[in-house]
Amino acid sequence: MKKLVSVVLVLTFLFCGAAWADAARPLEGRNLVVAMSPDFMYFETVSQTEECGYEGLDIDILKSLSQKLGFTFTISPMAFSSLIGALQTHNADLVISGMSYTDERAKVVDFSDIYATTDFGVVVAANADINSFKDLEGKVICCSQGASQESLIRDGIKGAKLVTYQGQSAVGLAVAEGSDGVQAGITSINGAKKLSNTVKTSDGKPMLKYFVLDYEGIADIYNIAFPKGSELLPIINGALKEMIASGEMKQLIDKWLY
Repeated sequence: MKKLVSVVLVLTFLFCGAAWADAARPLEGRNLVVAMSPDFMYFETVSQTEECGYEGLDIDILKSLSQKLGFTFTISPMAFSSLIGALQTHNADLVISGMSYTDERAKVVDFSDIYATTDFGVVVAANADINSFKDLEGKVICCSQGASQESLIRDGIKGAKLVTYQGQSAVGLAVAEGSDGVQAGITSINGAKKLSNTVKTSDGKPMLKYFVLDYEGIADIYNIAFPKGSELLPIINGALKEMIASGEMKQLIDKWLY
């Protein structure tokens, strides 16, 4: 199995120094509206204990950025498929929500540098004879609506039929129940592992199993998204660069994803 999560440590960021160096906390006094879809296990989910109401890797990154740069934030929860639209209509200042750069998305929003990468994971029924990328050909496969896995299923898996649902939990339930003829679901590897450990029968038996989508060139990357031309982009990139160089980003990833 490939390493579950790798941090991008090569410091080849396109970095606009002037925007970062103007002040130690260049966003002091700003309140930023942060759009996210809080149903992505380990990245952002509802919390009963955290002051902001949510917890996960992206939440900890957001809190660290807030402290470094001086801004406060208001989280605006919504469906994943609505996140890009929130940026386009300027109803949000940024999106941090397990979102990946794609060429299609980059036509309408701007993206930060990569802060982490993960393998894709596949969940299937516990008794299914599906164990590899090849086995997915011709199958009915689901993912979260608006997620990067949509294009993978639609264009990268021969004969596959795409079905989408709102959120990772719904994906796991659809696979377990065979809703809409679904035979497999694709999500992040950590999410797939979590689903396989939590979706069970009433007597506690696992309904799902998972495997790494081990296919060359296929992996999930994570970026922060902004409205086109946002002044925040070089500032956030500078702070992400600091977090990676100091080892803080790796510590947060180890905390949530290992």
